[in-house]
Amino acid sequence: MIKTIIITGGTSGIGLDIAKYFYKKNYNIAIAGIIKNSLLNSLKKKFSNKKSLILNLDLIKRKNIKKFVFLSRKKFKRIDVLINCAGRQHVAPLCNFSDKIWEYIISINLNTPFFMIKETLPIMRKNNWGRIINISSVHGSIASENKSGYVSSKHGLVGLTKVVALETAKENITCNAIGPGFVMTELVKKQIKKLAKKDKMSFKKAEANLIKEKHPSKNFIKKNDVSSLVYYLTSDEASQITGSNLIIDGGWTAQ
Repeated sequence: MIKTIIITGGTSGIGLDIAKYFYKKNYNIAIAGIIKNSLLNSLKKKFSNKKSLILNLDLIKRKNIKKFVFLSRKKFKRIDVLINCAGRQHVAPLCNFSDKIWEYIISINLNTPFFMIKETLPIMRKNNWGRIINISSVHGSIASENKSGYVSSKHGLVGLTKVVALETAKENITCNAIGPGFVMTELVKKQIKKLAKKDKMSFKKAEANLIKEKHPSKNFIKKNDVSSLVYYLTSDEASQITGSNLIIDGGWTAQ
C-alpha cells in the first residue's frame, strides 16, 4: 500500500524538501502553497503526475483548505501523513507591529494547522492510522525580541500539538511538533537582508553574526535534518512519540 502525505507550504523551503524526501520514499505527495504559475509549472516537472498533486492555494482561506484536502483524497483515496509547514515571519517592535500582519501570521501559522487537522483527522481515523507533524520553530519554546506574532503563533502551535496528541492517544495516530532553529530558507534570508541593511553590512557578515549569536554549533540547520526527522516520526518505531516538541537548534536552547 502506497501512503499519501499532504503538506502545507510544500511549494518552497522546508516543505518542498520534505515533499522531495517522501517522494523518494515512494509516497504520494500533495502539496499546496502560494507560488507563481511559472514556478508551479517548473515544479510539476520534478514529480510524476500520477504520484503528485501540486496546488497554488492561499491556505488562510478556509475554502482552500477544504479544497486541498478534498482534491488530495479524491486523487489518492487516502491521507496518511499531514505536515503543517506553511508559515510567515515578521520582525518589528510590538507597538509598531502592523495589525494586518499580526492577523495574517496568526492565521497562516496557527489557524491553518488547526483547520487542516480538523479536516484530515477524520480521514486518518477511518484508516485507523495517521501521523500529524507541525513544523513549529525554536520560537515555539523561547522568545526573541520584535517577533511577537511569530513567537505567539508558534507557542500556540506547540500547544495545539499537545491537545491533538491527547485526543488521539488511544488511537494509532500521533501528533508531534518539530522546532528548528535557523534553517537557510527564503524566510531566514529575508531576515538576514533586513539585518544587513539595518547594520550597514554585507549579507555574509550579517549571516555570520546571526548564527554566531544563536547557534553554539555555528552552523545553520539543514533542510534535510528536518525532513529526515519528519520521516522517522512517521515510522512504526516512533509510534509512542506523541505530544512532543522535538527541537533541532544547534544548541540554541541549551544556553
